[in-house]
Amino acid sequence: MKIKIKKLHENAIIPKYAKPGDAGLDLVATSLILDENNNLVYGTGLAIEIPTGYVGLIFPRSSNSKKDLILTNHVGVIDSKI
Repeated sequence: MKIKIKKLHENAIIPKYAKPGDAGLDLVATSLILDENNNLVYGTGLAIEIPTGYVGLIFPRSSNSKKDLILTNHVGVIDSKI
């Protein structure tokens, strides 16, 4: 399957597998802001096209348990655009 990915920012990094056998690609944050509700919001500088009938899933890394920051709902779901 081919996924279309577009860099929206010159510092954006195209997702890639860290090592053979990984189940998912690693996203890299390129920006961090504090929103009006005091949530830290990370940006990737990427636009990713999710094909119809598929979903994009974002999970925290296993090493994230060593950090003070976590995803507030622990998972991200990105629906395809019809």
